[in-house]
Amino acid sequence: MNAPQVKRLNVDTLGLLKIALPISIGTFVQFLVLLTDNFFLSRVSESAINGAGNAGLIYLTFGMLIFGSATGIQILVARRNGEGNDALQVRTGRMGWIIHAVLAVLICTTVLLLNTGFLGGLISSEAVRNVFEPFLNIRTWGFLPFGVTCAITAYWMGLARTNLLLAVSLTIAITNLILDYAWIEGNLGFTAMGYQGAARASLAAEICGFTVAVMLMLKVEPRFFKLPKRPDGEVIQAWWAISGPLMGQLLLTVGTWTSFFFFVERVGSTELKISHIARNAFMLAYVVSSGISQTTRTVVSQLIGASRTAELTPALKRLATLNLVGVIIMSHGFILYPDAISQIFFDDPEAIASMSRTFSILFIAVIGFSISSLLLATLEGSGGTKRAFLVEMMGAGTYLAAVFYLTSPMNDSMSGEAQYYPIEFIWRVEWVYFSLIGLGSFLMLRNGKWRHGLESLG
Repeated sequence: MNAPQVKRLNVDTLGLLKIALPISIGTFVQFLVLLTDNFFLSRVSESAINGAGNAGLIYLTFGMLIFGSATGIQILVARRNGEGNDALQVRTGRMGWIIHAVLAVLICTTVLLLNTGFLGGLISSEAVRNVFEPFLNIRTWGFLPFGVTCAITAYWMGLARTNLLLAVSLTIAITNLILDYAWIEGNLGFTAMGYQGAARASLAAEICGFTVAVMLMLKVEPRFFKLPKRPDGEVIQAWWAISGPLMGQLLLTVGTWTSFFFFVERVGSTELKISHIARNAFMLAYVVSSGISQTTRTVVSQLIGASRTAELTPALKRLATLNLVGVIIMSHGFILYPDAISQIFFDDPEAIASMSRTFSILFIAVIGFSISSLLLATLEGSGGTKRAFLVEMMGAGTYLAAVFYLTSPMNDSMSGEAQYYPIEFIWRVEWVYFSLIGLGSFLMLRNGKWRHGLESLG
């Protein structure tokens, strides 16, 4: 039997948009869900939004192990698809979901154990801690459906079939929005559950997304779920070579960012709330850059696999333009009308002014993010995940040192009381981080060897 004919990847502007837009739209829908979560939780209490926000960051941090593994699967599937190796492509996806099922169980168990006092002990405010621990206990069960869903969507992204991903994202988002409305404040005849309602809504939404993903995959690629007679050593070796560094890299990335909020918590409750809102606003830039970054990994890996290296530079220039324009469009409010956005979340004039100044700092940061994320995704898509990890270690180490210094108390010489840097000044560490990631990625790509697929994918 002849292998299915590989469809030629279209890398003109329209072709790239067709890949990136479903990912970005799905991310934007998730952003709206996050915004809605924060809106409802802010009506419960400040400790509710801060406790749930910190718990969400812990969930995201450990979730990066799954996302890093999924990114490796995406890169491998894209390369096998570019090579026209259908059998190895399917084997990669098949072992991918099995690996993810095991990984999800291990992560779920680990976080539940850590949440028996260790993680809560990192929070100084008792009110925030009392929200954080029960919220995280509920959210942690979401790793089980999330793990397998990520393996499925990674396979689709590797094949550039991102329209399927959009169906899953919309299912999760719509379910979460409806259940947030019903369970947090007690609408639609349900009993109000406060912050626990938000956690349960997110868990239920991930289960629904998993169900839709499995149903779609059974329709488009039934071979995907056929269990192998034994572990596929060739695939596992290739997966670990690519995904291992990515898992470490993304865990370090988000773990470092999560630590930022735990450091800021000791500066003050209002400063922590400003930072959580700024984090959510950052998602506007991530909406665009996530789609472009995922597209970049698929395009680079497929073009190298198909020996179409002459098309790499033009395609990357188009992706860079789309990324920068999209980020500016999505985050222009940070610089043009920050006061109006700040007034949505605060009534106090001083807090509004501080939030507004933070938005101005954030605008410069997201421009840096748009550039550095494309360079890093290019390095990863070529198979250079070990070098990408080195770049991340350099950026994260500097970032952590800067955050620790800027959130440390300073004694006022007059009053003797502890003083802290303003929160908008602390947020300038993002400038340092993205500058280092961009510079490090550029240096790793400068010799041009990445164009020829010299990094082994197993």
